[in-house]
Amino acid sequence: MGTISVNRLAGLSLIFGPIIAFVFFLLEPGGLLIDSAVVSDAVGTITAKSSNALLTNVTNTAIILGLALILSGLYALMRNVTLQGNGKALAQMGFFMVFVGLTGWILASGIDFILADAQTDDEIMATVPVYATGSALLYAGGITLGFGGFIFALGLSTREDFNRIISLLAALVSLAVMVFFVLAVLSNDNSDTFISLARGFYVLLVIWYGYLGVGLMNRPDPDLWQ
Repeated sequence: MGTISVNRLAGLSLIFGPIIAFVFFLLEPGGLLIDSAVVSDAVGTITAKSSNALLTNVTNTAIILGLALILSGLYALMRNVTLQGNGKALAQMGFFMVFVGLTGWILASGIDFILADAQTDDEIMATVPVYATGSALLYAGGITLGFGGFIFALGLSTREDFNRIISLLAALVSLAVMVFFVLAVLSNDNSDTFISLARGFYVLLVIWYGYLGVGLMNRPDPDLWQ
């Protein structure tokens, strides 16, 4: 069996990681499709997760692995960029911000394992503060992810080996994600609306990650890696 190149494996991670995370996010109880509940409805969301405990655990495991694959792919892409050419500083800074943001989402998904264990009404009420902690990680992660994606995309837009227009569009989408999460924090009455908008724009980032993954697969490994 031949040795797979770093860029090819990282490209596959960027293609399949976002898809895995997004698909299982849709299937997560309390989310968009199964026993749907808005983020501000703590009791409703916890009830949905605990009523479908097995599915909650399976979907969040897949989400965590999908987000980790995104980080793996973006790290390799960042290393390609920082080895030569323009955009080194922006790509490195942007990746760090994205790393912090996705780590926050990974931790938030891990909290759902605890929520799934709440089976009685008393246990559900007792885990409301735990749910609030997960929501805080969701907000913080979304803000940092959006800001990091904005900087990372700006870095790519300065390079000849990346499409400038697509990179700038990705920067704008990332900025929109950040702004909507900030507005969700500042406006409690409209937080659910702003989170829904942020999630909608994140779908565009999923497509962008896949696009970057395809391009990364076609790049030869730098000489230093061979």
